[in-house]
Amino acid sequence: MRTIRRDGWTAADYDSQQILHELGHRDAAARVTRARRPRPLRRAWRTLRTRLHRPAVEASAPVIDWAAARAAADAVNRGDGEAAGRIVQATADPRGTAFAAFHFIDVH
Repeated sequence: MRTIRRDGWTAADYDSQQILHELGHRDAAARVTRARRPRPLRRAWRTLRTRLHRPAVEASAPVIDWAAARAAADAVNRGDGEAAGRIVQATADPRGTAFAAFHFIDVH
């Protein structure tokens, strides 16, 4: 009988060994150890498949029109909210530009 190293085995590994032994497998520990062996080809295939099917994430920074943000803030400071809304909505990133306009509200 040969000795099998059981470093890093989990409780599930010991359970698997016991079940295989009860089912009549002669070398249950070797089967569990073989099953735990790393499989670089399987890991590479899984990684490749994940990268191929993952949608591309656009990591573009928001484009803030600072001149429009300042103009919208000036309109807000004058009390003309509708004009500020029109200015902000005309930009490529209305939400970012409106948020940037807060930097200039009531600044003299």
